[in-house]
Amino acid sequence: MTLWFKIHVLVSLALIISDARGTLEPTVKKIEQKLGIPVYYAPSDSVDMDISNPYPIQDMPQQDTFNSQRNNNESRT
Repeated sequence: MTLWFKIHVLVSLALIISDARGTLEPTVKKIEQKLGIPVYYAPSDSVDMDISNPYPIQDMPQQDTFNSQRNNNESRT
């Protein structure tokens, strides 16, 4: 095995373990602050919002423009 493969395996294991322990996001935020990257996160309470109707049903169906144009063209011939 090459050195690059071993490094990738170690880094991926470190990411998976830190994510499972819950220390990944605070670490990433600290690194971003040190580098001066302006990243704005949503408040933690907005993540658990209850969406009552994510796919609302429209009262008026949309007009089928293809078939309406087809009917007009057929009547002309």
